[in-house]
Amino acid sequence: MIKTLLKLIRDQFRNIGYDVRKMGRTGENPFADMRHFLKGERSPLILDVGANVGQSVTHFKRTFPGATIHSFEPSPTTFATLSKNCARIPGVTPWNLAAGSSNGKLPLLENTCSDMTSFLQPGRDGWGAIQKTTIVDVVTLDEFAREKGINFIHVLKSDTQGYDLEVFKGAASLLSSNNIALIYCEVTFSEMYKDSAKFDQIFTYLTGHNFTLVSFYRKYFQNETLGWTDMLFINNTHNQHPVPSQPS
Repeated sequence: MIKTLLKLIRDQFRNIGYDVRKMGRTGENPFADMRHFLKGERSPLILDVGANVGQSVTHFKRTFPGATIHSFEPSPTTFATLSKNCARIPGVTPWNLAAGSSNGKLPLLENTCSDMTSFLQPGRDGWGAIQKTTIVDVVTLDEFAREKGINFIHVLKSDTQGYDLEVFKGAASLLSSNNIALIYCEVTFSEMYKDSAKFDQIFTYLTGHNFTLVSFYRKYFQNETLGWTDMLFINNTHNQHPVPSQPS
């Protein structure tokens, strides 16, 4: 009787464009899923690539108060705000760097809307306008990890406005050695940026490095079609065995 009633209620909501789901299951909240898959890890090491002004830092610290977070933001102006916002948050180190597939320097196209700033030209579905070009330092995550003595990354978050595949290519050694447990990233389906990596390219690259897609999360639509969303991947090795704790 109860199951029948719940089905009727759910069907009624679906008829008006909504859904009703049971709370607390995998696929509902990316940060809850990270906490679930890290199985009680209290002090994870997190790389926050494309930190902007620290929005992700807030979510990560709410989920993992003891986390060590390295936040990458290449724009000098945005980095200044990030540094200010994170100054009193323990365990957070901001870096005025971009991550990519090779070490060097690249022209960053700084947008009037900082969340549209990218190495890629904006496409027809983008917004804002390029206000200046800034040459910024780029490092591979493999090199960064070697320099900082980082052997294991619990969460790699990448939100680099269409540049995420290049970030992952620069972490090829970490990925191949199964030294990243979770990857949380954005993927675009609309033409927000010219020449940005497509979903199938990112999916193929990560699954080819022993990762499995956990879920898509909040979806954003443009012109009544899917524009972009976030997704979480888990390394197959660490989905079967305990995730190593960060050394104290």
